[in-house]
Amino acid sequence: MYVASSKQMKEIDKRAVDEYGIPSIVLMENAAISVFKYIKNYNAGKIIVLCGTGNNGGDGFAITRLLHINGYDVSVYCFGDYNKISGDAKINFDILKRLNIDVKDDLDKFINEIEKCDLIIDAVFGTGFKGEISGKYKDAIENVNNKGKYVISVDIPSGIESDTGKASKVHVKADITVTFGCLKYGHILNEGRNCCGKVYVENISLPRSCIEDENIKAVTNFNDFPICLLKKRKIDTNKSDYGRLFIIGGNINMSGAVCLCAKASLRTGSGLVSCVIPQSIADRVGSLVPEATYILCEEKDGYIDIKKEQIDDIIQRADVIAIGIGLGNSDKLLNKIEYLIENSTKPLIIDADGLNVLSRKKDILKNAKSKIVITPHPGEMSKLTGLSTNYINENRVKVAIDFSREYNCITLLKGASTVVAFEDNIYINTTGNPGMATGGSGDVLTGIIASFIGQGYNPYEACILGACIHGRAGNEAYETYGYGLTSKDIIKFIGKYLKL
Repeated sequence: MYVASSKQMKEIDKRAVDEYGIPSIVLMENAAISVFKYIKNYNAGKIIVLCGTGNNGGDGFAITRLLHINGYDVSVYCFGDYNKISGDAKINFDILKRLNIDVKDDLDKFINEIEKCDLIIDAVFGTGFKGEISGKYKDAIENVNNKGKYVISVDIPSGIESDTGKASKVHVKADITVTFGCLKYGHILNEGRNCCGKVYVENISLPRSCIEDENIKAVTNFNDFPICLLKKRKIDTNKSDYGRLFIIGGNINMSGAVCLCAKASLRTGSGLVSCVIPQSIADRVGSLVPEATYILCEEKDGYIDIKKEQIDDIIQRADVIAIGIGLGNSDKLLNKIEYLIENSTKPLIIDADGLNVLSRKKDILKNAKSKIVITPHPGEMSKLTGLSTNYINENRVKVAIDFSREYNCITLLKGASTVVAFEDNIYINTTGNPGMATGGSGDVLTGIIASFIGQGYNPYEACILGACIHGRAGNEAYETYGYGLTSKDIIKFIGKYLKL
């Protein structure tokens, strides 16, 4: 499913009108019919349609007409300047007047009618909104939210920015949102993800070529994507066909991270997993992950002291290398990471403490000989970029794509809506749940991604699959354990999504 910016969506609509001759009033009518379809599914007696003065309001006026002529008890309110209603919205507004449907602007009446209604249609601001809601609309929306009525938003809940998902202090909290043509970033990012409820995408007769010609690079989960990227294995096969993964990490205080990463990679189908760890944690890790093999390293000042000869040997034997899991945050590790980046011809995944160490000299990423994946959470991304975590969370797509372009790496920015960015390509993952906010969850994700790369998936596809399956396994764990789930519980369910 494509994810479009407000600018891209305008171009798509414009192309449908200019190149294919589809009148814009037809698109508005089809949008209204699409929403009406969902209204019919809800057994509502009294319905209120709250409209703005732009095209979103025009959709609302058209919806009001459809409700009226189909026998529904409907009231329509608009608290804006009626003189600003123009174009297709004005056509639908004027039709209501000819049908003797009163477009009301009395806030007190609106508040009183909310008490008696079953359903509210939000058609106020749409995808062009930015800033803060004020005046009568602010009061109206506060009352809509406070009364707890069922709400259907047209295109996007009013008060949510279409391109970021950021919300006005007052904004609509919808039960379902019916959008048109493509998903918008605001449906799946930031506050928008919480406020849209269930999102339905309707075509409204936009030619497919109008969307394809826009060359949209952002996608998200939809139907069988990205699970459809999984490859079926041949019958005649063996462990060497599914990658040799080396995990470099661990210290005396963080042996569990390596265990979780290794277990997750094995559960994802890795053929061979080798843990490169300090000698002091060998017994612990070995007893917990007997399926793996081990390269034991010396220690210096409590941190792994992996020698260049060992790194060279790993580079030669590996299909993929993951570094940083439980490594520890020490300046003394920087030269090890720098040597690996500048000499590895195999794909690298840098996570956790590896990123914290890397933040001291991130320009070495530009010297990489192989494809590099970084998997930061917002705090780690803040160290890498110098940006605040608030800014990063509010601008997840921009931050990820900018870093990816500058440092020629795949950036997987973790969070409620994980963003994977490479060159101009963007994937936004919507699987997962708040129960996954637990220690070790990121280590599991790194193991999944590394496993897929080792099995021959290109690193970008591996990140997309990894983020999606990690979230799906987490959802399964939530069904069993609720918010008490642990990272080990996520690992239990990975295999469920690897059946073909």
